[in-house]
Amino acid sequence: MTAIGMLVYPDAASWISRIGHNAEISGYVRQVEATVSEERSRILDAGYAYNELLEPGPLTDPYISIDEDEALRNDKYLAYEEMLRVSGTDAIGTIYYPRLDIGLPAYHGTSDEVISKGIGHMYGTSLPIGGPSTRSVLTAHSGLSHAKLFTELPKAQVGDLFWISVLGEDHYYRVEKTEVVLPSETESFEIIEGEDWVTLFTCTPVGVNSHRFLVHAVRIDNAAAPETLELGGDGVKLGVPWWALWFVGGSAATALLLFAPVKPRKRRV
Repeated sequence: MTAIGMLVYPDAASWISRIGHNAEISGYVRQVEATVSEERSRILDAGYAYNELLEPGPLTDPYISIDEDEALRNDKYLAYEEMLRVSGTDAIGTIYYPRLDIGLPAYHGTSDEVISKGIGHMYGTSLPIGGPSTRSVLTAHSGLSHAKLFTELPKAQVGDLFWISVLGEDHYYRVEKTEVVLPSETESFEIIEGEDWVTLFTCTPVGVNSHRFLVHAVRIDNAAAPETLELGGDGVKLGVPWWALWFVGGSAATALLLFAPVKPRKRRV
């Protein structure tokens, strides 16, 4: 049973982690719905003002260095943490990527705690609320034993659609380019004047983590999104827990082999 448990553990842990993600998303959606429209508009307006005043400086890879502002938690960073916040939840939005079965809450910053439980927004890049001359950069771990997070991201393809929901507003993006770069190569995180982009990234190859896999997507009009895309309100579907069936079935089969009564052999006359 221990051996079977070790074999099914990654799937079981990921399934349980998905329950937590869906609960966090559900909680965020409820808190947004409980916030009056005037307050939501005020929060969004503050976010748009933040993006307009943002002066992007050199960005550093969060997997090999700690952002000084985040580490020291100075006044500027503390003010950033109040952006897009509604009471009762730490999430600032949700990201859905249907083809890769990704549905995760997003949070401020890229500390290891954040990118181990969901998607982190890279401080120093545009807030993920869209608008001209913005590029929001979002990241999460991949290859963790207890959660998939962005493990499937390297399977992204040009033309894929995903969307970001913030304060009840949905913003659709179409993947235009994918690339593999070194951790020090952050030039493609730069803002393109007048355009609205989002970049998703994670470490690659899994377990080696020597490079970064980047997915660059441009904003499209919501009306251009296929009608087959459905919002995941409470996150992605859990699916059948096959790991549990394998564990129970394998354990039962092993018990049968070990403890089934042995029929006595007939003696030859």
